[in-house]
Amino acid sequence: MRISLRTVFFMLCGLLGGLYLLSVYGALGRTLTQQPNVHSPQKPNEHSPEQQRRQKAVRVAMQHAWHGYRTHAFGHDELQPLTQSGNIRWGNWSISLLDALDSLKLMELHTEYAEAKAHVRNIDFTRSPHGFTISVFEMTIRALGGLLGAYELDHDPLLLQKAEEVGRTLARAFDTPTGLPYSQLDVNNPKSSGAGMASLAEAGTMQLEFKQLAQVSGKREFWDMAERVSDVLEAGSRTHTGLYPMYISVLTGQYAKWTEYTVGAMADSFYEYMLKQYIMHGDDKYRSRYIASVDAITSTLVGRTKGNLAFVGRLANDGRLVREMEHLACFYPGLLALGAQVLDRPQDLLLAEELTHTCFVAYNMTATGLGPEHVYFIDDGGLGISPSDSRYMLRPETVESLFVMYRITGDQKYQEWGWQIFESIEQYARVEHGYAALVNVLQTNMTSNLEDSMESFFLAETLKYLYLLFSPPTVLPLDEYVFTTEAHPFRIIK
Repeated sequence: MRISLRTVFFMLCGLLGGLYLLSVYGALGRTLTQQPNVHSPQKPNEHSPEQQRRQKAVRVAMQHAWHGYRTHAFGHDELQPLTQSGNIRWGNWSISLLDALDSLKLMELHTEYAEAKAHVRNIDFTRSPHGFTISVFEMTIRALGGLLGAYELDHDPLLLQKAEEVGRTLARAFDTPTGLPYSQLDVNNPKSSGAGMASLAEAGTMQLEFKQLAQVSGKREFWDMAERVSDVLEAGSRTHTGLYPMYISVLTGQYAKWTEYTVGAMADSFYEYMLKQYIMHGDDKYRSRYIASVDAITSTLVGRTKGNLAFVGRLANDGRLVREMEHLACFYPGLLALGAQVLDRPQDLLLAEELTHTCFVAYNMTATGLGPEHVYFIDDGGLGISPSDSRYMLRPETVESLFVMYRITGDQKYQEWGWQIFESIEQYARVEHGYAALVNVLQTNMTSNLEDSMESFFLAETLKYLYLLFSPPTVLPLDEYVFTTEAHPFRIIK
């Protein structure tokens, strides 16, 4: 991936700010890095008046975010809250609207949901702006997943009809020598093809959505297409058992030899879908692959500071463990906890608690209480963790893990941590016309510290997981539903 000067600037800011944090938060760090108590799973507490109040507060936040989108960007892909405008960066498929459908339905925002669903009928998923190529991965998890998640809660035939339309359009990307999808698709040009390489996440994060489409539509070809991709990904030659390189050729089905190994960007949801395919469909090969991946990640990618703060790093080409963790990787403790429960692997729950704690520390150590995009880990007697990219992009991964950890352990500290994060979002990211990403989580002066961006995953994931964190455990229970990587709920059918 190319690194822009802007990214370098952010990373330098993060490094400088991190050195400041290490000196200021030394005492705080001794408190934050105390290891969490390990305990057996228990039932989450019932819905107390305090949790009802918090749930309602998240619902109000969803209304505020949606109102900004509806007023200034309705029908566009995303709201730009500072300039009060919309963009079409995903191909003008109304991506925020599609991604938010099941969140609106779940939170019983009936008027907003009805208006959004009515607009779905008008979207032409066979077209995009001239010369525009869409991301097959993003349209699978946001558009197809969003429609299927809403259909799961609503069962309106319109939603299934439009989901099939999306599925047929995206299926063109799978017309390759291996069956692996091209990462980009020009939907206006049937003869177009994408680049020869795809990331692990791009190729390996479509099985839940396309298999679900096959099940609810009765169109077996979608299932077979998804299963073929999984088989090709498994057949590619690899050096490390249980670990998969970040890039693969869609033309040959062979992995690139020059890539790193990670559970962060370009790879994350591939590992997630191993376990979730097993839960959804009961196929033991995915159970075996998931267990092998967890064992490899635990022994190869997990590191600890001298203060025993656990993290998931990256394995470099030369075998070094890069002691940096992305916000994206904070989904992993939630996945470990889910696997621990489903597969009876208590050791994975212990690691899940440690990693969830680390992800919360990354939030709690900053001046805004919001988590940076990347953190790195050093051993200097201080906190041992510091931002290397100080942006906050309204991402969901940490609150996703808090939700799963609470549902599985019943430990209310995860609700408290989630509420603390939500209050920070309200204080620093809420603006007049929605919510905005932050340039630097180390600065509390919001002048020039906001980005004109509210990505669709804030509506689909961040607010949904916070809402569920404060909801009764009977709302979308984890033994009845699987959440896609974009937090769209599918009922388990084995």
